[in-house]
Amino acid sequence: MKQSATFHRPFLRTKGFSTFHIHIFELILLGKANREINRLMGYTPKSHMVVDHSRQVMNKLLCYEGLCKKDYKDRVVYPRKYQFWWKKLLEKHKNMLIQKAIIPEYYDETIIPGL
Repeated sequence: MKQSATFHRPFLRTKGFSTFHIHIFELILLGKANREINRLMGYTPKSHMVVDHSRQVMNKLLCYEGLCKKDYKDRVVYPRKYQFWWKKLLEKHKNMLIQKAIIPEYYDETIIPGL
């Protein structure tokens, strides 16, 4: 009989764009698979959070470059295929992203009911 693995997703207190999003996007640019990132970050294997978080970073980078999301949709959908292009944009705008991003805060697991 198979035992299912338990996953603990991070309980973020902060909402909005954070350095956590940038870190996830950097893992994608390093070539890590979504399932591997999900496991590292504590999400379930089929969670869509990695994709959602990384798209926020990509959309901000497109905005900083003055590029239309509609014209670069393929690069957002397949970031690993264009990872060198994204890496160049990230290096160019990383300081601005860090300034806009908030530092994530996490709930203390001892005060969360049901854990």
